[in-house]
Amino acid sequence: MLTSPRFFVVHVIYLRPLSEVEPLVAPHREHLDRLVSDGRLLLSGPLVPRTGGLLVMRGQDRTEVERALAEDPYHKAQVARFELLEFSPVKFCEELRALFGQG
Repeated sequence: MLTSPRFFVVHVIYLRPLSEVEPLVAPHREHLDRLVSDGRLLLSGPLVPRTGGLLVMRGQDRTEVERALAEDPYHKAQVARFELLEFSPVKFCEELRALFGQG
């Protein structure tokens, strides 16, 4: 799928009360399922306490990841914003070696 992927941590920050976010959780997770299927999303989950979430994504560049996030129901409804941090993995457990292209 990707020849030389770049990796991103995405901090999802809720902008609205949880009562406004909650109705969008199912469509948000369906969107994440599509990102997993196409190889863009590596892992995700809510923060504790539930003030947002974290995503670990890969893509050819930042623009590709931003485009994928722009389709997220949270973004479309303006109940959350996404902060992207690009990183270069250099240390990881053996189970992640193939995932990050070192296997």
